[in-house]
Amino acid sequence: MKTTAPIWMGIAAIAGLVFIVATGVALVLYDFSISAAVFMGVIFGGIAAIALYFGWRPPLEPLGEKQADATTAPDPVAPPVVAPAIVPEPAPTAIAEPEPAPEPAPEPIAEPTSVATPDPVAVTPATPSASGKPPVLPAPRAGGADNLKLLRGLGPKMEQTLNGHGIYHFDQIAAWTPAEQAWIDENVEGVKGRATRDGWVAQAKTLIAGVAN
Repeated sequence: MKTTAPIWMGIAAIAGLVFIVATGVALVLYDFSISAAVFMGVIFGGIAAIALYFGWRPPLEPLGEKQADATTAPDPVAPPVVAPAIVPEPAPTAIAEPEPAPEPAPEPIAEPTSVATPDPVAVTPATPSASGKPPVLPAPRAGGADNLKLLRGLGPKMEQTLNGHGIYHFDQIAAWTPAEQAWIDENVEGVKGRATRDGWVAQAKTLIAGVAN
């Protein structure tokens, strides 16, 4: 194996030689001052160093050494091929046929039971009064009280007042006579003639007819 000097030492030597030559030429031939000649030598020496650095190539290795290395290198040994082990096939197992499921026993049919029908709810009839007061009820019927607020001029507070006097349904109001309507105007708190003025009797009849249709 040969030993050679580093590349940078050769480049520096050549660049120094170019520097000396360029400085001498500038002093002798062109009559430059020493500083100017040195400056020119530095420029030309730097250019030579850069050119040598990028243009320098390492020496090629002799072909004989490559062939010798190739002959001395051992050939790669292929790994031995192992034959796969033969696994015996399992013996087929007999599949047992499923037994039929037993048929379920029929369920007994329950005999129909008689449904007791509720007794009709007794409705307390309205009790008429000889003083001109319309018939009233002690409580609303089984279906619940009617929405008396559907009558024009009758609000929630007035509805509560009429319920307090035993008036819960439209048919009660529709059955008022003029005398009974006048009694409501004069004796029920807050009415002040609204029953006659707003025509509660006629409105109640209209609502009952609409529900019947």
